[in-house]
Amino acid sequence: MSDSLTSDIKAAEAGRCAAMVANDPAALANVLDDRLQFHHATGAVDDKAAFLAKMAAGRIVYQGIAWSEEKVLALGEDCALLTGRMTTDVKVEGTAKQLNNRVMTVWSRWGSAWHLLAFQSTPLAT
Repeated sequence: MSDSLTSDIKAAEAGRCAAMVANDPAALANVLDDRLQFHHATGAVDDKAAFLAKMAAGRIVYQGIAWSEEKVLALGEDCALLTGRMTTDVKVEGTAKQLNNRVMTVWSRWGSAWHLLAFQSTPLAT
């Protein structure tokens, strides 16, 4: 795996997180793949339209996202896996939560841009 791939994927993820914390659905739409499958820690699954709609309606409001233990694995020429630990401060339906999860993300490259194709989070025991 190249250092370039690692830095590209981490930069794409940082851009996604920044768009989420800024509650900027337009910027986020540019980072999300049209085939997105977003698996929440609750077991709920959203496609791109549903996830963006929840954010636009204020049903999910991200206030902070921090990654640690990140690892990038090439899955092919235009596909990569990013795993790690994510701590998220979020309001869901008006209720403040701090999530501490293991996360797997799959990134797909179209042209020169990376897009989030899949997200899966699993709560860590406290």
